[in-house]
Amino acid sequence: MAETIEIEGKGGQENTFLTTAQVMDGLVTYLKGNRLPEAADIYSRCQEDIGYLLINKVQADPDLQRLAANMFYRARDYDKAALCCENLGEFDKAAPLYEQDDDFRSAAEMYAKVENFEKAAEMFERNDNHRQAAEFYLRVKNFSRAAINYEKAVNYFVAGKLYHELGKYRKSMELLQKVQDDHDDFRTATALIGDILAKNGYLDLAIKKLLNVIKGRGVDEETADLYYHLAGMHVQKGNVPVAQSIYQQLLNHDIAYQDAEEKLKELGGEGAPVVPLADLEELADESLNLDIDVDVDLPAGAEVPGAIVGVMEGFDFLQKIPLFVDMPLSVMKSFYNICEDRTFQAGERIIEQGRPGLALYVLREGEVAIQRMEGEEATEVAVLKAGDHVGEMALMDEAPTSARVVAKTQVQVFEIQRDRFLRFMQANNKFAVRIYRVFVRTMAQRLRETTAKLVS
Repeated sequence: MAETIEIEGKGGQENTFLTTAQVMDGLVTYLKGNRLPEAADIYSRCQEDIGYLLINKVQADPDLQRLAANMFYRARDYDKAALCCENLGEFDKAAPLYEQDDDFRSAAEMYAKVENFEKAAEMFERNDNHRQAAEFYLRVKNFSRAAINYEKAVNYFVAGKLYHELGKYRKSMELLQKVQDDHDDFRTATALIGDILAKNGYLDLAIKKLLNVIKGRGVDEETADLYYHLAGMHVQKGNVPVAQSIYQQLLNHDIAYQDAEEKLKELGGEGAPVVPLADLEELADESLNLDIDVDVDLPAGAEVPGAIVGVMEGFDFLQKIPLFVDMPLSVMKSFYNICEDRTFQAGERIIEQGRPGLALYVLREGEVAIQRMEGEEATEVAVLKAGDHVGEMALMDEAPTSARVVAKTQVQVFEIQRDRFLRFMQANNKFAVRIYRVFVRTMAQRLRETTAKLVS
């Protein structure tokens, strides 16, 4: 075959039809001659997909396969380039190529092979393989992402437990209450729910929640943890005799159960006889009697619910601002869960000019000044108030910020970190377009206002 392959079709000329064998031989000739631009041009103009045939033809020659990978990359056929790299054992090169081709499953496998577990987790997540994503996030101790993916994988117990450990009790409560009563970890989930209620001052409701699950059973392998938490709640309420009796029951069950012996000593109950549950009626506070009514802060005659409903503080404000006004409730709730509450004092810098932006801030209360710095001199170019947002440029690129943002008064904000925001947009493409449009309009308006001030 000739040293060049003339494939017409450019500039309106007639197409030339060649046999597969002709094209393959020509491409191999170009590869052997290291004429990669010409090879990429010919390959990209072939109407049929001959990439796999070419890979099969050159796979016995690692040097040719490496050149073929380069050619595929030049032709923007990233998955074929990735496959060549994978066949060569160059997994670190194959991984980003698969990612660039949106083949997230293959990218995840390649990142895992080179032990880049953070990227592997990200790729599994983008492939909607949330169980594996969660497991890899745990390996790199990214507990927040692990919790989110366990929730999407419908493992509510592990997700709720992780949120509990992260101190996100509202979300933890929501998920732990979805754990069914026939689940192996149902009692542990109940204990965690009780812990959350107790931390928030709802001790009576927490006690009632645990008692409803114990249902008259004594201390055994399945109920011991619930009784242990119950004892701690009675200590908080000042019901020392009840707490002593529970700790004694735990020690009767297991003489080395957790720190029950130390707890009992702290309460001055060491050496006291173990009291059977049936004999606890003599105690002044009969809170261990499962048939009693526990005083809770509910309307008269209301039953204590099996599930507790949390209120999302500030959600109504976030839902009403123009940036999110058309977002459906289910998506809005998911977005709310990636927001963090933050407070800045007057004069405190929220964003520093010239440094990479890390988050979007939605102002709930107070005012902030947008300042343009020239050396040590600050020029105020705008003032933002409740309902405005700032920092959106950090969500679009990683370039240094163009202005300083300073709290003029005490400011309360919702902070949405860049990585969380980008993941949310990837999972909600339908709404990403609208939000980015709002960002563009906002930036255009600020640019006009800044230009007008500079001109005047």
